[in-house]
Amino acid sequence: MKTVMKNASILSVIFVLTLGMATVRAQKGFYFGAGLGPSYINTSIMDVDFSEISFTGNDLSYKFFAGYKLPAFLALEAGYRNLGKISDDIAEQNNAGWDVNAKANITLGPLQIFGKAGAYFNNVKVTFKDPLKPDINSNNTKFMFGFGAGLNIQRLGLRAEWESLDLSSNNKVSMLTAGVTYRLTGGNK
Repeated sequence: MKTVMKNASILSVIFVLTLGMATVRAQKGFYFGAGLGPSYINTSIMDVDFSEISFTGNDLSYKFFAGYKLPAFLALEAGYRNLGKISDDIAEQNNAGWDVNAKANITLGPLQIFGKAGAYFNNVKVTFKDPLKPDINSNNTKFMFGFGAGLNIQRLGLRAEWESLDLSSNNKVSMLTAGVTYRLTGGNK
């Protein structure tokens, strides 16, 4: 009986890995997408109170992106994002820019779990609430990283992700988005 269970377990693992590899092959190619959600200043993902998420006001962010899924577990992705107006007690920031990153995927059937890292090329306009402080307008290149999960059905995909955009040592900005993707080639069949 133990031999039967062992063989069944091995066959199950081989089946799941084969299904995953077939999915990886089927999903390679170009894709594009968009995401929408709130942006945060100096807040980690563990501090987010989901009752405070609102899609009105100055904390709405959005992004557009395109990528290429390589035959292995990697993808290259680039996009534009606008973090809207992010306010704290001292100032208000307007932040927008371009990003380029590498994305590592683990695909199990239609489910995808991923992490990403890259560069964020942004323009930050800071308006201080104290009228004696001059406004700041600067261009920066900063490290960004993120993680998320998605569900792929044929060429359409749904994803949720958290991205941290390191804008300065004392001013971390991040965004939490729900998005949709569309692959130009491939699909789960």
